[in-house]
Amino acid sequence: MTLQKRFALSLALVTLLGLTAAGASAQTVTKVAFTLPAPAYWNSTLLQPGDYSLSLDRSIAGLELVYLRGEGVTAVFFTPAGSNESSGHSCLRLADVNGTYVIREFDEGPLGRSYRFGVPKAVRNLTLQGGARQPVTVPVSVAAGL
Repeated sequence: MTLQKRFALSLALVTLLGLTAAGASAQTVTKVAFTLPAPAYWNSTLLQPGDYSLSLDRSIAGLELVYLRGEGVTAVFFTPAGSNESSGHSCLRLADVNGTYVIREFDEGPLGRSYRFGVPKAVRNLTLQGGARQPVTVPVSVAAGL
C-alpha cells in the first residue's frame, strides 16, 4: 500500500471515529415535529407522507447535524456550511424540482437561523408519480418532551 493510500485511509478512519464520538456527546440545539403532506426527498432520502421528528444537534467539534425520524426512516444530514438569517417562522420549505418535492430549507425561527440544502443530481433526474405542483411550506412545532 502506498504512503498516500495509507494516509487517506488513516484520515478517513480518524474522521469517522471523530464524527461517531462527536455524535455521542452532541448537544441538542432544537427539537421539532412536523407532518409531511406529500412524498419528498431530503438529500437522497425519500420521505413518505406522515409524522416526523427532527433534532438539530451540535457536536463538540462544532458540527451541526440534523437527525430525522419517522415513517420508517432514520437519517442524519450535515447542515450546510453557514446559515442564513431566519424569517422568524419555524418551517420546512419544499420545492418542486422536475415534478418531485424536495426539502430545500429548514428555518429554525427562534434560533434565528435558516439552513438551505442542496439537491443531489440523482434526485434532479427523478420524477415522482403525481408530481409536485407548487412550493409547499410545512410548519414545525416544538417536539414533546423538551
